[in-house]
Amino acid sequence: IEQNRLNYDRTHQAELRVDSYRGLADYVTGDNDSAGPPGVRRVILPSSFPGSPRAMVQNYQDAMAIVSKYGKPDLFITFTCNPAWREITEQLENGQTASDRPDIVTRVFNIKLQELYCDLFKKQIFGAVNAYISVMEWQKRGLPHCHMLITLAEQDKPRSVGDIDSIVQAVIPDHETEPRLYNIVTSCMMHRPCGQDNPRSPCMVDGKCSKRFPKQFRDETDTELDGYLEYRRPDDGRTCVSGGKVLDNRSVVPYNRYLALRYNGHLNVEICGMIQAVKYMYKYVYKGPDRAALHMVRRNDSFNEREVNEIDEYVNARYVCAPEAVHRLLGFDLQSKSHTVYRLQLHLPDYQTVTFQGGREEEALRRAAERD
Repeated sequence: IEQNRLNYDRTHQAELRVDSYRGLADYVTGDNDSAGPPGVRRVILPSSFPGSPRAMVQNYQDAMAIVSKYGKPDLFITFTCNPAWREITEQLENGQTASDRPDIVTRVFNIKLQELYCDLFKKQIFGAVNAYISVMEWQKRGLPHCHMLITLAEQDKPRSVGDIDSIVQAVIPDHETEPRLYNIVTSCMMHRPCGQDNPRSPCMVDGKCSKRFPKQFRDETDTELDGYLEYRRPDDGRTCVSGGKVLDNRSVVPYNRYLALRYNGHLNVEICGMIQAVKYMYKYVYKGPDRAALHMVRRNDSFNEREVNEIDEYVNARYVCAPEAVHRLLGFDLQSKSHTVYRLQLHLPDYQTVTFQGGREEEALRRAAERD
């Protein structure tokens, strides 16, 4: 299905073109044989294709428009599928694993994601929500996860240390008094051994953990570190074992007690209202899938004639896992927002966008002039 849509865009490049009014006028009154910059041919992947780089940029700009209206987000939530969910394991046949049934994984995660939306936006467990955005992502091992940035109403924003600690916890629960929460946190919310204990961990970059684990012990939450909170992590002696290593509160990924118990999975909750780098957070969630591209050319090849093919770059540089393919086939949302953003066509005089078909430039120019 996706390949058919890409083929349509590839084969209809010449039928529908877009340029500024001034550029089209220069073309009509000048050299009609000119087809753009010399030596360069560009094949466009339009923003109408979901998940394309242009679509991600436009969604990011829409999100920034929401920020300009409702302010910075207060909560950053990441919800990841748990392959050990009972709803998944009960549907597997003997010998099967969750990776063998991406259809079940996708449907179950989408149901739980909709329930999480209900908890956050209808039941308002953290307070009234003014605005939000959410974006789907897929890990290379196949598990879907969703990033959310949520802006709370003014009266419900977490401002004090007490407010923060009531929403986010970063401690190992007591095994005796909270055995179920202890099992969930130790199995789903612990940053696995890295550093000297596991230098080959995926989080290791240049010999350091990119997530900055393990953290330092803290008796109380610190809000003075350039907007990046350091949550309460007391040295209370509580530990668990992961990968043959003993972990303590320094390795706990921040979570919310209620959501952890309700969804039994990796559900990272962070307070982000004090972070100044707002654009970075939104660029992070709209960064799109991981990509890698390699081009081989002969040493003596000329670069005078080259093609910039956005469709090939999109196809050749992407890794599509089975759950993502099923997600798209079932028509589930790739991203959502609390508000509809109307994109205004603001432009300088004679630089409005003009859409035209190849060979009918003069007609399009005349229509644009009459419309203005």
